[in-house]
Amino acid sequence: MRVSATTTLGVAFCLLVTLHYVESRPKEQSRRKHGRYYQRRASRKTKSDKPNIVVVMTDDQDSLLGSMDYMPKTMSLLQDFGATMKNAFVSTPMCCPSRSSFLTGMYVHNHNVYTNNDNCSSPQWQMTHERRNFATYLSNVGYRTGYFGKYLNEYNGSYIPPGWREWVGLIKNSRFYNYSVNFNGRITKHKDNYYKDYLTDLIANDSVTFLKVSKQIYPQKPVMMVLAMPAPHGPEDSAPQYQHLFENVTSHRTPSWNYAPNPDKQWLLQHTGKMEPIHIEFTDLLYRKRLQTLQSVDDAVYKVVKELDNLGELDNTYILYTSDHGYHLGQFGLVKGKAMPYEFDVRVPLYIRGPGIRPKSVISEMVQMIDLAPTILDMAGIAAPEQMDGESFLKLLQNGGRNEAVDLPWRDTILLERGKITARKIKIREKMEAMKNNIGFVSKDNRVMSDCSKPEFQVPCKPYQKWFCHHDQITGKYRMTKCRNIQKDRHHIKKKNCICPPKTQKAINKREKRIQKKFLLSHINYPHKFKPRFIRNKRSEYLDDVSAQLSHYEGKLGRIRTRRSFASDYDDPFAFPLSIEEYNYVKKCRVLLNDTVVCTKDIYVDVNTWKKHKQSLDKLIEHYKQQIDKLKEIRKYLKHSRPTDQQTGGLADVTMETSETMTTETTPMTTRQPIRLGSRDRGRPRNNNKAKTGLMITDNKSVISSDQQQVCRCNTPLRSDYLLSRRNNHWKSNRKARHKLYVIRDRVGRKLSADDPLIYKVRRRKTNRHQRNQERKKRKKRKKLKKKDCNKTMMNCFTQNNNHWKTPPLWNLGPFCFCPNANNNTYWCVRTINKKDNFLYCEFITGFISYYDMNKDPHQLRNAVHDLEYATLQHIHEILNKLRKCKGAKDCTVRYSSTNTSTSTRQQNIKKGRKRKLKRQNKERRQHKTTKKQTSANNNGQEVTFEQTWRAANPTVEYMTLNFEPGSGDIGVGE
Repeated sequence: MRVSATTTLGVAFCLLVTLHYVESRPKEQSRRKHGRYYQRRASRKTKSDKPNIVVVMTDDQDSLLGSMDYMPKTMSLLQDFGATMKNAFVSTPMCCPSRSSFLTGMYVHNHNVYTNNDNCSSPQWQMTHERRNFATYLSNVGYRTGYFGKYLNEYNGSYIPPGWREWVGLIKNSRFYNYSVNFNGRITKHKDNYYKDYLTDLIANDSVTFLKVSKQIYPQKPVMMVLAMPAPHGPEDSAPQYQHLFENVTSHRTPSWNYAPNPDKQWLLQHTGKMEPIHIEFTDLLYRKRLQTLQSVDDAVYKVVKELDNLGELDNTYILYTSDHGYHLGQFGLVKGKAMPYEFDVRVPLYIRGPGIRPKSVISEMVQMIDLAPTILDMAGIAAPEQMDGESFLKLLQNGGRNEAVDLPWRDTILLERGKITARKIKIREKMEAMKNNIGFVSKDNRVMSDCSKPEFQVPCKPYQKWFCHHDQITGKYRMTKCRNIQKDRHHIKKKNCICPPKTQKAINKREKRIQKKFLLSHINYPHKFKPRFIRNKRSEYLDDVSAQLSHYEGKLGRIRTRRSFASDYDDPFAFPLSIEEYNYVKKCRVLLNDTVVCTKDIYVDVNTWKKHKQSLDKLIEHYKQQIDKLKEIRKYLKHSRPTDQQTGGLADVTMETSETMTTETTPMTTRQPIRLGSRDRGRPRNNNKAKTGLMITDNKSVISSDQQQVCRCNTPLRSDYLLSRRNNHWKSNRKARHKLYVIRDRVGRKLSADDPLIYKVRRRKTNRHQRNQERKKRKKRKKLKKKDCNKTMMNCFTQNNNHWKTPPLWNLGPFCFCPNANNNTYWCVRTINKKDNFLYCEFITGFISYYDMNKDPHQLRNAVHDLEYATLQHIHEILNKLRKCKGAKDCTVRYSSTNTSTSTRQQNIKKGRKRKLKRQNKERRQHKTTKKQTSANNNGQEVTFEQTWRAANPTVEYMTLNFEPGSGDIGVGE
């Protein structure tokens, strides 16, 4: 039985081997047949060598008001698995300047984007700094880059910024509905459908799609994405599923909330009082709506992290979460806003997770928005360019906050800046200083009154006089008025010696022509064929009297053109420059009717003839150039001295009669006086008797001396004429608008005749367009009138009404006015955090200085600038001036050293320095100990060790024993 069982087992085993061989043989043949494919498949990379980078940036999210406490998904995914930057700041708490610093890694004074309007996405920005954003460097080394969401406030969507492979850029400022985006060069408009158009969800979906497609098609290429969320920026429209949350949440009420007035702070806070009850209700509702919009951002972060985990790329991806700046809601009595140098506006949340970063680590070193671009490049293995002012803090993340990999310690001082110095702001500063000190300050009325006593502002206006002074009888004040063609003192009495020409009929103005044309069109049978033409008034004959001054030269020019005679007087500026012989050379070539040049044969044969011909032409061309320049001057002169149409009749007769009378009484040799071009009398030639007609006798037999000459104001209009001229000028300024109304065209641009059947539709469309324009103007006018009630001197004020929000919860307590900022809120600050110091020092454009010690006053309630010593104040001022001019990371890295350090502290620092020096020297000595001992015979014949030789070479160094613990890596000094 045993034999049979063994035999059975053996047969079964043979069958199994045979079956396995038969089944595996086709697979082995298939592997041999397709060996190259499997080998290529196995060698293909599934992950990139460089890490992926994802940046999530919100808009106007605070760090100190508690908004991150209501984002549980983001906190659990980033804070619990990454690092928290405890002291993260922005250099400028405004949208466009801060985002420009994020893209370029530069301070505001280097990339020149000072406000949300000034140079924001301007052509200068596009030609210089935009081409050097961090995305261009990442794209050059193989990264697939994508940008989704808000870019810059003034981005118009007409182009795709360099460096981005995938582009979904929001046009203009943040919105959640009814916006437009540039989707890879194509403008796409979105409406108010939540499932299709909600911007936060659109950014999340498009970014996840880009990440998935990139890893499926290019698995070996790393991905860099920026998700620029619109939340929680206004208009704070949240998703429908979150509109019921966070009722009665008031975590934004910090100790500085509604802390007002503040007489020890800058000008804006000095003039800001406590909030009214309606303001308090609004801030509570606004904070609730901001938290609701952040819930969609929380979902977007979770969606991106989950997709990275599904793709197996989460462990190889850096994820950064931050905001462009902070925000305030009621702090120091300011209802809402930003742009302040205080902690609630300059501090931002910053959480980072990725390879090499310890979970739940907290880093206390100061980092700024300008450090993000160098850090992102460092994550990709790219050195930061020289123009970047920031510095990479990747080594801080990998070392848990200790900068042990570099020799120099991390900086503890940064720059905060807003705005720039302009001539207008300098005047504001001088005015405020004068008002404060009551030195040299003169009110506007007193200044104008003192200027009116000066001779350069007296009536009548003289040549080159720009302003004249007059007394306003209604207000009882003196006013400065610009000198114009129309005389301001209309109650003028004519002088006795003035001989004015008789008044003639004035030229028909544009308005009169229109009225006459309308009247004629209503009294004819065929209005579409009627094309009236108005006969132009006769030109003034006074122009002949003016041009008679050049009759001598015009006669010669006429003889040159007609008779081709040549003058021999070369001193005459209008004399012909060529001799008869030279002119014969010029005649050897002529231009035919078909614009071809034909010359005689000797031009092509004789070199001397060719040279003389060329020289003659050059000389003639040069002369005519000079002559044309002189003729242009004469034309310019005649243009300024053109007479008015009122002087058409009678003036020439008076002039000729007067000239004949004067020539009979005086010598024949007379000269004409040039017409004077005053700022008031421009274009009006004077018309006085004898000497006042523009003729002046050069000899001693003049009839009227120059002392008796008086100013003749013949063309001074009356009050009614002045008002009529103003009305005509207003009608003339709107000529373009009237032309659009009366010229009827179709959509192609073709003019339509009166019998065209389309004319009624086009005319109706034109009328509707005109009505819409008029309604738009009325709305703007009403809006201006509303703002007038809200405006305050030197403040930027706004009106909050019930129509501001379109989604629940709505505001229905009526409109109110608030002023979040001022024109003089320009500042430069130094922010310092180290083991001993924690302060904020600011200098404002108005000359105001503030200092806040955060160790004693963490909420910046008291300005402690008067507690500082002068030496400390001067030291901080020098550091601020250095940072305001710094360029590059090396120049912008500053460490603050206190000037009032005690003597004992200085001695301790000296001892520490000596100990470090001894450690370094003893380390060198130990390295030489491993080598052979040097032997030499001394006087006693004993060996001298290296230790004795080193001591003899360094007799001044105090020797201390060093204790070294193996494995600890630390060297300690023994007692």
